[in-house]
Amino acid sequence: MAVRSIAITDSLETFRTQFNAMCADDFGDIGTLDSSLSATSIIGAVNEINSVVTAAAGWFIEDSGSTIQAVGSGQTLSTLGVANQTTVVVSTPDTLTVGLTDDVTIANDLTVTGDITNVGGSITAVGNISGANITGTGTTHTLGTVQISGNTISSIDSTQINVNDSLQATEFVIDGLRIYSAGGYGYIQSTVPDNWISIDGTFSIASDQIVLEGVTSNAYYTSLKVTDPTANRDILFPDVSGNVLLNVSTAYATSTIFTASSTLNIYNSAGVLQKSIVGSST
Repeated sequence: MAVRSIAITDSLETFRTQFNAMCADDFGDIGTLDSSLSATSIIGAVNEINSVVTAAAGWFIEDSGSTIQAVGSGQTLSTLGVANQTTVVVSTPDTLTVGLTDDVTIANDLTVTGDITNVGGSITAVGNISGANITGTGTTHTLGTVQISGNTISSIDSTQINVNDSLQATEFVIDGLRIYSAGGYGYIQSTVPDNWISIDGTFSIASDQIVLEGVTSNAYYTSLKVTDPTANRDILFPDVSGNVLLNVSTAYATSTIFTASSTLNIYNSAGVLQKSIVGSST
């Protein structure tokens, strides 16, 4: 059947001839419509026939947008997967299985309102992965260059992890050094008995002494030691400048005690000099 068309320059007679031929030959005589059909139009008759055919030997498919397609007897429904996204398998008896490929690639965003579970492999994203809770069931997880394995956090491209904000923890343990707080006090404690706590190698603390290196780094140190106390003890330094006198040192008492130079010699009962106290007025 040739296409019928009427040009803008054609006459009314041409239009009449083409219209009559279209009705008679292309559409057909409505009077010859089968009496079993109740439709009075060609479109109505087509719809009526389609409903009869699909009811007897056909079925419909419908998508999420409510678009419906009839599949009649002898027709084939083709189900095709999408590369890097879905797989479709037809099997006996009358089974259609739709799944995901081993490696799924999604060009845009994937939004899941529920949970993603039972992931045996890896989830890799070039963009961002966000969620209320992200739980991994494997033993090792990598975020950027930071790796979490069990309860160990490490860097996979260096030997240092940098924290740019404040880091708060109940307790820190660093190579035998324990830093924690208890009872309103802060503590620095060695986790190995009798070990020293040293700061920059010039200041060291043990349970019974404090060791000072001094300005010059050498083999000599000054230690401040305590005898194991049997009660709480307080040793107070006065609020003045001066030198600490020891029982083996030689020094002078100053004008705060003496107004003139003098010496006090202390002897025992045998006349042996035991101690000399020298005072200076300056």
